[in-house]
Amino acid sequence: MVEQDRCHDINAWEQRKGAEVICVRRDTIANPPKDIVDVELENLIEGGGLQGDLSLRTASTSVFHEHDTLFGRLRPYLRKFWFANTSGVKSGEIWSLYSSTLKPEFLYALTQSAQFLNQALQTAGTKMPRAEWKTIVEAYFAVSQAEEQEKIGILFQKLEQLIDAEKRKLDLLQKKKTALLRQIFGQKLRFKGYDNPWEPRRLGEIVTVVGGGTPDTNNPLYWNGDINWFTPAEIGSNAYASKSERRITEEGLEHSSAKLLPAGRTVLFTSRASIGLTAILMVEACTNQGFQSLVVSDRTDVFFLFGLCNRIKKQAIRNAAGSTFIEISGKQLAKIPLQIPSLDEQRRIGKVVRTMDSLIAVATRKIDLLTLKKKALLHQMFV
Repeated sequence: MVEQDRCHDINAWEQRKGAEVICVRRDTIANPPKDIVDVELENLIEGGGLQGDLSLRTASTSVFHEHDTLFGRLRPYLRKFWFANTSGVKSGEIWSLYSSTLKPEFLYALTQSAQFLNQALQTAGTKMPRAEWKTIVEAYFAVSQAEEQEKIGILFQKLEQLIDAEKRKLDLLQKKKTALLRQIFGQKLRFKGYDNPWEPRRLGEIVTVVGGGTPDTNNPLYWNGDINWFTPAEIGSNAYASKSERRITEEGLEHSSAKLLPAGRTVLFTSRASIGLTAILMVEACTNQGFQSLVVSDRTDVFFLFGLCNRIKKQAIRNAAGSTFIEISGKQLAKIPLQIPSLDEQRRIGKVVRTMDSLIAVATRKIDLLTLKKKALLHQMFV
């Protein structure tokens, strides 16, 4: 009988104490040069990577070297880390990890594994928890032989490169969409054959603004029904809304100010705190009171309206009021002035919006799948 091939031979791995295989760099530099890279906590991306301004802008003197693993020890549950491709200075809330026995790429993979994160999560403090170095040095970690370490490190490096490439594609798509819609809604870019001026309208003339409500949360007869009931926390990451986290019953709908909104004709629009988060409703549903949803008339294309929502959002924020948190009412929202083309031109523009959102959704899905693959491999290898 032929033995099934395995990703690695778990028997070849050994348990090593953290103090034996992982070191934290404690080097400092008295006067960092002005052109040195400065990595602060906000630069580290959850799940791995780097973002934002890296110019020297703090009094940081703690040094990291090329091929170190940078790990955010403040609130370690955020899982912020980066494999350094250069040297520089960093925040004191970031560990710069290296090893004299482990391959650098393998160490970077190890710090992303559950066995390392579980130790880092044994934190000190409640409001601002920090990973404790003494916990890491006393813990034991599964470590493979040098040759396999190199292969594992290369594998995860390639996965991260693929994820980074997809993130760059997504960023370019989002920027392209923003630039294109700015030109279209600014009427600087028109489709051939459409030259009639856009007409001034109030938002309330082209949509019906519908608020939401919440059934009594203490009445079980109002909850766990068949009617989708959205909250603002569920909106913003996807262009479409089709399934809510909680559902209400017909009785709950009748005994609250929530209103049933039509599928395919409604743009959910958050109206308080984070104003202007949007999604096109794909199923009949209702919302809580954190929305002023926009139900289009027969003379308005829903995808055109969805593309226009960034302009609506800017005016809504300017007109919002409130002391605890800002909010815009349905009446205020309905008064927002707009420029609207013919229905036929709306549909042409709506098709552009729909196409761009489809491309963005595909790119986002690729990133999600690659991230899940990386997570699964980390779980399988670092058992």
